[in-house]
Amino acid sequence: MRRKWLLARIAVSVGFGTMRTPRIALLGGALAGLLLTGTAYAGTGAAGAPVPTGTKALTHNPLYRSGKLTVPCGLQPEDTGSVTAVKKHLTAMLNCLNASWSAQLKKAGLPFKKPKIRFMAKPSRACGSAWGKNIAGRYCTDERQLVILIDDHAIEDPSNPVTLHLIAHEYAHHVQNLTGMWTAYRNMPARTKAQALAQSRRLELQADCLGAAFMGGIWASQDYQDEDWKDVVDLYRRSGDDNLNKERNHGTGKNRVTWLRKGFAAASSAACNTWTAPASRVA
Repeated sequence: MRRKWLLARIAVSVGFGTMRTPRIALLGGALAGLLLTGTAYAGTGAAGAPVPTGTKALTHNPLYRSGKLTVPCGLQPEDTGSVTAVKKHLTAMLNCLNASWSAQLKKAGLPFKKPKIRFMAKPSRACGSAWGKNIAGRYCTDERQLVILIDDHAIEDPSNPVTLHLIAHEYAHHVQNLTGMWTAYRNMPARTKAQALAQSRRLELQADCLGAAFMGGIWASQDYQDEDWKDVVDLYRRSGDDNLNKERNHGTGKNRVTWLRKGFAAASSAACNTWTAPASRVA
């Protein structure tokens, strides 16, 4: 497949979610490069409803009742060969992510604020740490910022749906931040490494699912084929079982595929409640 080069990047970079500082110390060096700390967005919804807190923010979030993501993206230019061309394409897709998720949060009665966007032509420091190897994108919780690396692969194929899901996954962490999920996750007790990893998997698999829900909502408006989605699924299946994911902080290949398919088929965040799923579904 022409997109197999993204496999290693998915295994490492998808799900640069956020963890509180004590968990970084608990998990040690194997995960330290994947963890970021930050604070959650706080506020009230358009109708004055408070952002949910505590366990209910995860298990009964109003976002789950917001229906399908129905804001389509226009077919975007696919010019290649330069950082400028890629930025133009990805900016258009990010605008669609903003439109789609702002509509969802409005329906849920929750506040929305666009994330800041930072494009990099070469690896640099982000989120207060070195960029790291094989990383395509990050979400910095403190800054509420998406950081996207435009490398040679992106310049060659900016419309690659795998790249789009990488960005949609990172954007999903912003959604988790806005809706109170991140705060609730951060405050969950984790007395052992196993507990911390189990909670990390629920957060990351939810981001996989929410990213796929966005993809399902805009798929018909893009010039993608069935085989393109099969490429995405296949890469995530293998990335979940890759040695780079040996800590299983993002879930097995089987479970990553399950949540991808659930989100894509439903095109709705209702399919993405990983917090009430059996432990076997988030292993």
